[in-house]
Amino acid sequence: MNITIFIGGLSGGGAERVVCNLGNFLSARHKVTILTMSNDTPAYKLNESVRRVSLIKNEESQNYLIKNLKRLIRFRNYIKKSDTDIYLVMLPRTISIMLAYRKLINVPVIISERCDPKTRYETSKIRRLIMQKLYPKADGFVFQTEDAMSYYLEIIGDRGIVIPNAINEEFVRETFRGLRKKKIVSAGRLTSQKNFALLIEGFAKIANKHPDYKLVIYGDGPQKGKLQRLTKDLGISEKVEFPGYVNDFGDYIIDASLFVMSSNFEGMPNALMEAMALGLPCISTDCPSGGPKFLIKNGINGFLIPVGDVDKLANIIDLVLSDKKLSQKVGENAYSILEELSNEKIYQNWENYLTHIYNESKGKIV
Repeated sequence: MNITIFIGGLSGGGAERVVCNLGNFLSARHKVTILTMSNDTPAYKLNESVRRVSLIKNEESQNYLIKNLKRLIRFRNYIKKSDTDIYLVMLPRTISIMLAYRKLINVPVIISERCDPKTRYETSKIRRLIMQKLYPKADGFVFQTEDAMSYYLEIIGDRGIVIPNAINEEFVRETFRGLRKKKIVSAGRLTSQKNFALLIEGFAKIANKHPDYKLVIYGDGPQKGKLQRLTKDLGISEKVEFPGYVNDFGDYIIDASLFVMSSNFEGMPNALMEAMALGLPCISTDCPSGGPKFLIKNGINGFLIPVGDVDKLANIIDLVLSDKKLSQKVGENAYSILEELSNEKIYQNWENYLTHIYNESKGKIV
């Protein structure tokens, strides 16, 4: 097949990593083009066999309207001239553009939603109306979780499939066997979505009982100052560190005692997956759209807590730090996620679905 994957850019994030890795995997047997709105530098390596086409050049006019007009003209030209057999589109902005031009496309279009639908569509009538108008035009749908897919059932019928993220190959290594450092770790953009305030408050509740432990939160974002002030207000500023964003994240957390994800909502959370793949005991909020509960069997390979429940979080942190045998067992069980979400297994599921939709469409699309 000749496959075009359409996304805004490739400079970072979970969806961008999926696109790069999927493109590399598919290029072994198919012709693959990644079409992007921007001309950014890929954060993840692309094979030479993967073609990259950008709808704008960095040196072109910075006028917002002119840039986007050029993008739309070039996008229209691409779909009219391309010999693509099937399109895969990631993320709402590019999904909307692709489906708005659906009449010009005589091959199947698969869309992949990566966000929490309730957060995106229940907070904006305009977004919801656009989604309800455009999404029925797609031929296939890929979601990260069953919960996310269930939101769209009236629109998509039986045309959807759930394919979780694969484990980043950088995290495929032997689980840590030595003496774990007395640190609790977390990671992500310092935004309200991640709710690091909950984690800080939970840690504050157990800090006196476990005085040798520190909390390390990796990442940057607009709430950094606010979170630092919170640690001072709670009297734990000397026990909480904000190192910022780090490369080789796994090297920094592999010897930690515990990983915590405190988010209000997530898709399929890469940071949690990667911590589990390193054999860390993990705690996560049971947040929409169902990624954590897909990954974690509560009490077996990790722990789930209600969103926003600081007392429950503090109690489970205390339990994990106090019971070393339980901590070790949960971490060992978490490590098995490497096999369940291997690159080969997950990206083969993608290829199978693309092939299925392509073959199914041959008799229906002229």
